[in-house]
Amino acid sequence: MEIVNRMVTPTRLQVKGWARVGPAGAHTLRRGAWYPVVRISSSNIVVLDVNRHNVPVDRRFLEIRYHPPERWTIVRCEPRVIERLGRIFPLTYAVCPACR
Repeated sequence: MEIVNRMVTPTRLQVKGWARVGPAGAHTLRRGAWYPVVRISSSNIVVLDVNRHNVPVDRRFLEIRYHPPERWTIVRCEPRVIERLGRIFPLTYAVCPACR
């Protein structure tokens, strides 16, 4: 009888969905970035995997989907005043779907 030593590699976290934050809310997450959902509690708290740290966020501030994002997200922020030019420009940027 031969015993084969197989290395067990940890599997990726069991993702329950993907979430991104909206424009409002008390959070420090990047707007437009999709984060894996670790857990959704009955108290409307969603736990996200942010750089391998569990971060609780109020569900009211999140958009949740159950498939990985495939498209870029366009984020439009409140207009910022550029004092040097004395004009108001909107701050808009794109977030890659694979960026966390």
